[in-house]
Amino acid sequence: LFAAVAEKMRRSVSASTAPKFSHETKGDGVLKGDSVIVEAFGSRKCPKLIEEVMSDDSTTRRNALAVLCDEMHNPLSVQGCVESGMVQVLNNYIAKSEDPETKVRASRALATAAMDANGRRSMLSMNSAREVLVGVDDPNVEVRRNVYEALVNFTRGTLPNLKSVIAAKYPSTLVNKAAIETPEVQPLVLKLLYNCIKDESGLEDALGAGGTQICIGLLSSQNTEVRKEAANTLCFLCFTESAKQDAILNNAVELLCGLLKDESWEVISAAAGALMAITTTDEGKRAFVPAEGAEAIMSLLAYNNSRSVRLNVLKVICNVAVHPKVRKQLRDDPRVLPALEDFELGEDTLVAKHACIAMAAVLWEP
Repeated sequence: LFAAVAEKMRRSVSASTAPKFSHETKGDGVLKGDSVIVEAFGSRKCPKLIEEVMSDDSTTRRNALAVLCDEMHNPLSVQGCVESGMVQVLNNYIAKSEDPETKVRASRALATAAMDANGRRSMLSMNSAREVLVGVDDPNVEVRRNVYEALVNFTRGTLPNLKSVIAAKYPSTLVNKAAIETPEVQPLVLKLLYNCIKDESGLEDALGAGGTQICIGLLSSQNTEVRKEAANTLCFLCFTESAKQDAILNNAVELLCGLLKDESWEVISAAAGALMAITTTDEGKRAFVPAEGAEAIMSLLAYNNSRSVRLNVLKVICNVAVHPKVRKQLRDDPRVLPALEDFELGEDTLVAKHACIAMAAVLWEP
């Protein structure tokens, strides 16, 4: 009996003192290759990454650029990499690298960095606009798209950014490129051109290169984004008298009236904006009549999908109602006056203001 009790106590003590976790011994890990990018920490993170971006080994360089593209979404990483000389390295790769993949990833990193204020500041100091100009002629469409995107983001910053792009003679280059680029890249070309013509010298350069005619030609594009950006750019160009006359002579009014029936509200809004700019002239008003623009404009009074469409339509009515034939069409159509009255009484004060002006123009008597 005593022996049985002693054995039971021994087992109880052994169970209570046994280890609760099991352990396993494993062999040494496999060493990673030199081309694998391992993140550093603290103050060495960004300098180490840029050092690897500058590697002579193509695999290491490509891998580091891929990591850099991801890091450019982090503002702290943008700041650290900029301070480590990133932008000059990317400029050189875009302009001079013979490795297509290096160019693609470098241009992608620059495009993302240009969304950040620190990235744009460094691009300005490193004269990126001039340095990457050769990138718009690159045979790789992805490189060209990235370079255009980088410059679009860059020119959305401060005025000196835009001035540096114009000083590099981009406006005339963009006019020529817009006509021959692939449809997937043309919208970016037109967006950058639109930003450039906000400056007087950029506007003169674009007009001198035939920007008005190029935009008119692109109004017939099968690509919705191209039609929209072409109409937007044409609208801005046509705030100059010479562009208005070029637009009228090159049948832009008829093309724009046709776009008022487009499936995209953005295209409709842009087309109406361009018509608003052109029809401030008597020649523009006269061209509006044979283009059958009145019917399209009246149909859009019931368009509820976009405030910008409604505002631009009202502005066009204010312009074209000066023409006796158009004014009679507007006054006699049962849709027009009730719609204008509803807009006047609506809660949108800006729409109400333009509706009031349009109503006065339609009801005017000589």
